[in-house]
Amino acid sequence: MPHSRRLSRFISCLLPLLLVLTQTACGDDTPEPSRDAGVQASDAGNDAGLPPADAGTDDAGTEPVDAGTDDAGTEPVDAGTDDAGSDDAGTEPEDAGTEPEDAGTHEEDGGTEPVDAGSGDGGTEPPECPFGPPDAGGSNPGDPTVVQDPNADILDRLRAIPGLTVDENPYGSTVPAGHRFFVMEYDQPADHARPECQRFKQRMTLLHHSTTAPVVFHTSGYQVSLSTGRRELTTLLAANQLSIEHRFFDKSRPAPADWSQLTIQQSADDFHRAVQALKSIYAQRWVSTGVSKGGETMVFYRRFHPEDVDATVAYVAPLVRGEDERFPAFQEAVGGVEQAACRETIHTFQRAVLNRREEMVALLRAHAEANGLTYNQLGFERALEHAVIETYFAFWQYSIPDYCYAFEVEGATSDHLLDVIDWVVGLATFSDSGPYGIEPYYPYYYQASLELGWPKPYEAHLGSLIQHPGTNIAPVYSTPGVPVVFRPQAMQDIEDWLVAHGERVMFIYGDLDPWTAAAFPLGNAQDSFVFTVPGGNHGSNINQLPSATRAQAQDIVRRWANVASLKHAPVPPPEAAQLEFGPHLRPLTPPPTAP
Repeated sequence: MPHSRRLSRFISCLLPLLLVLTQTACGDDTPEPSRDAGVQASDAGNDAGLPPADAGTDDAGTEPVDAGTDDAGTEPVDAGTDDAGSDDAGTEPEDAGTEPEDAGTHEEDGGTEPVDAGSGDGGTEPPECPFGPPDAGGSNPGDPTVVQDPNADILDRLRAIPGLTVDENPYGSTVPAGHRFFVMEYDQPADHARPECQRFKQRMTLLHHSTTAPVVFHTSGYQVSLSTGRRELTTLLAANQLSIEHRFFDKSRPAPADWSQLTIQQSADDFHRAVQALKSIYAQRWVSTGVSKGGETMVFYRRFHPEDVDATVAYVAPLVRGEDERFPAFQEAVGGVEQAACRETIHTFQRAVLNRREEMVALLRAHAEANGLTYNQLGFERALEHAVIETYFAFWQYSIPDYCYAFEVEGATSDHLLDVIDWVVGLATFSDSGPYGIEPYYPYYYQASLELGWPKPYEAHLGSLIQHPGTNIAPVYSTPGVPVVFRPQAMQDIEDWLVAHGERVMFIYGDLDPWTAAAFPLGNAQDSFVFTVPGGNHGSNINQLPSATRAQAQDIVRRWANVASLKHAPVPPPEAAQLEFGPHLRPLTPPPTAP
């Protein structure tokens, strides 16, 4: 081969190698590897256990930052993961539209920039706030120097907390001696993942006793009472009492309302921010508490922020599994052999009402007209049927077996039967609006339809008398026009956390209360207890326990709160009603007199 041809071939073979070496050394022309959307973990339900794609960081594999926990390196917990019991820093964020919480991204929380949770491509700006940014200057900027001044008046210190608006006893309530009473509003993000967007004012009340006393942190799970009544734990511990309204109830609802933000994690993040703000003044032990929905809400709060408070006492709190079949089984045998006759008496009453359906519906229509009620959401036929079904549940929930005689039907007129239903469950609670109607409790029914679950109706014993079977359920009562899909993983996550990682939690139940069918399991929860009131209903509390058990429960709570146990000192009775709010909640009064 001629020399020139050999040289030409050598150069042609060498050029590609030189080109590769040049590109590698300089790096200017090497293309960026493309992000393959198919390689990202899709969501929190990923079977591989991988973290979800991060829509808010340049590095698509980085977990989102949690600025709202005491441990800033801990990832937020997901109530919707397959690995529901995981409590480690790698737990994925919630997958029902609730992004990781921010309790520290508002200016009052230290100026931390909010996490970008709204970008889908990892590097672009998040979408604009759906309802626009909050009004400028709408939040109290606060004054940390006054907050930390122990010589300042408590009203001045509270008013110096950023984002907090405070009025002292604006409605002239009677305040217990040695206390001061404040009605407050706290500036909260509607979505804790987007604190720069829509915000709302969350209402709270504070019964102040002393900054050196513990704090009882209370919620009803619904609206907040504006009364000054002390709860059972407040009198037991001689404590301060902070009560908070649940988001979306009464005054604490963003406007306009994005119902997708009504989740247990968003609520827990509300509570976290409020507690952290008040801890700047109240540095002693904190015990959270609530009754029924309030009790379960405080357990949810502990799951997402386990170190915020020192202990939790949850009264008659259920952990419901979807449309829970444990409820009919419980009601079928409630009270055991001793109450068999009462159970059958109520069954006979229910059948008597439904056998007179046409006449009873006419009476319900007349009752509605006389009381200015409407029944558009359920309709009169279904409202009557639901009222009959709920009569049994509500009797065991709120009443006592001594009143079972009210259900005797021999010689009873239809008017009397309707009066009995109204007494035990409340006909107004099936109407559209008003203080006892469906509308004020839309947030509860929405939460039940989304995450909390609901009791399966106890109606099989009524057979063909039920013309609308399976409709006495939360989704039927939920907010009209707002779509909702139940997320069973939410409550499973709570249960898995409690039995594996819970600590210092106490549950109080009544053995006749239908909600006890869904009692929380303790599992391996540490320093935790369950106490049951014999013959107790949905108003059961520590004071109703047998004396030895009552003393044990009281001493446990005192230990948690670091309050000395005074063996011979009487415990003042609570001043607040055990149950203040809730669907189908009626005052306990004697039943109507038979004609």
